[in-house]
Amino acid sequence: MARKRVTTGIDGLDDILQGGLPENKSYLVAGEPGTGKSTFCMQFLLAGAARGENGAYITIDEKPAHLIEDAEALGWEIRPHIEAGRLSIFDVSAYFSRVRAGNNKNLNVNNIINELTRLVANTKATRLVIDPVAPLVADLASLSDVQEYIRSLIFSIEDNLKCTTLLTSPVAIGSNKLSQFGVEEFAVSGIILLRLVKQERDWVRTLFVRKMRSTATPLNEYAFQIVSRRGLVIRQPL
Repeated sequence: MARKRVTTGIDGLDDILQGGLPENKSYLVAGEPGTGKSTFCMQFLLAGAARGENGAYITIDEKPAHLIEDAEALGWEIRPHIEAGRLSIFDVSAYFSRVRAGNNKNLNVNNIINELTRLVANTKATRLVIDPVAPLVADLASLSDVQEYIRSLIFSIEDNLKCTTLLTSPVAIGSNKLSQFGVEEFAVSGIILLRLVKQERDWVRTLFVRKMRSTATPLNEYAFQIVSRRGLVIRQPL
C-alpha cells in the first residue's frame, strides 16, 4: 500500500513530489545561510495548521520570538495558530547547554528522543521541525561514532515520534556538502537542497530534490521566490 502523502504547502513543490512528502518520515532541508530553510519549515507547519494538523517547531539557534517576527514580516498570521495550539515553538537551547555543562558532556540518543517524545505528545503534533539538527549531535571523538549516533537519532525519530519531520542543516558557503557531518543525508528519507545561484547580474534562490525515497522526482533545479503571504513559490527549472 502506498504511503500517505503530506502536503508541504509550497506552491509547485507538491507536484514535483507527486503529492507531497511520504508521511511519518524524516527529511533534510539543507542550504547555505539565506537560502530560506527556516521559511520553508515554518511554511510546512503553517500548511498543516491550516488543515487542522498540529505542528511543533524545535528551535535551537533562534529565539521563538524571532521566528514569530519573521513569519509576521512575511504576512503570515501565525499567532492564532499558536493560541489555538495548532503550532507550538520550543526553544531547547537551554536543555542542551545543561547537558553539556554536566559531568557527562555527551548527549544520549535515548534522552533526546524521550524529550522530543514528551514535547510531541503534549502538543499532539503530526508535523515536526528540528532547526537545526547539528546541536543534537553528541560531542563524540571519532567520525564513526558521530555517524552511528546520527543514524540512531534519525531512525529513532521515525520509529518513535510518528511525525513527518523536517531537519535543517546549514551548508558552508561554497561547499558541496549536503550536511554538517556528512552522514545525515544517508539516514533521512529525502533531501531538499536550497541554493543561491548567480545568474548574470542577479542572484536566484533554487530548490533541488536531491533524494526522495518512494518518489520518482525530476532531476531539475527550480528557481523559487519568497513572496509575501505565500512564502516559497516554485518557478521555472533552471
